[in-house]
Amino acid sequence: MSNKRFLFTAGERMRGLRELMGLSRKAFAEIVGMPPKRVENIENGWQRMHDEDFQRVCSQFEDFSRWISYEGPIDSVSLKFKVADSAQKAAVYLVQHNPELLEGSGMDLQQWQQRHRDVLLEIDRQANAAASDPDPQ
Repeated sequence: MSNKRFLFTAGERMRGLRELMGLSRKAFAEIVGMPPKRVENIENGWQRMHDEDFQRVCSQFEDFSRWISYEGPIDSVSLKFKVADSAQKAAVYLVQHNPELLEGSGMDLQQWQQRHRDVLLEIDRQANAAASDPDPQ
């Protein structure tokens, strides 16, 4: 007999969300503005998911708030858009921190930055928000 109250904990559902999106724990943590170790602890049930954690995840993935809180299914249409958006952010972040990846693409760094300006601004906004958080844990 199991001591679990629910079929899946919020942390297990958060891991399911992350895995459905094909994101590493580190990439997911960056997107939602949480330390990767905290995401790991929540997913593994070593730490409970606080209200702030729930707000961070759901502010990035609004369609999943009901699913994470045990009340509803995932909307697969929304999932496709969120996966595409997250994949684009991850790719832009990767090139932003490794500009040598542009070699052979036929695009210089300035052209690339202009093309991905909106995504770069969003990444910077999220990084600044995470940096200004007085309690990242």
